Amino acid sequence: MLNVAIFIILFLSALVAVGGAVQRYRYKKNSKAWPVVEATVVGCNLVGSDPPDYVLEVRYEFNGRIFTSIARDHFHLSSDTKKVGDKLSVKIEPSRNSVCYIDN
Repeated sequence: MLNVAIFIILFLSALVAVGGAVQRYRYKKNSKAWPVVEATVVGCNLVGSDPPDYVLEVRYEFNGRIFTSIARDHFHLSSDTKKVGDKLSVKIEPSRNSVCYIDN
């Protein structure tokens, strides 16, 4: 019985890991041609504490307009190390200019 429980836990963990890799691959593929602009971090909000997990509020100019947005960061590869005032590159989703993703 214990062996079955351990197998199920390991199987589900592997499934989550593979699912995350597939999600990241799809994002990279879909966003390859999206425009990249420089953004400035204007806010850094803690959303989780173990380990610390942050979301970044960024401001950027695109098509002559200023946008403020929460920068999406798949798997938090970049957002956990940035502070207010830092510059970073973001990709702009063409169908929604107010949506941006950290270019990592």
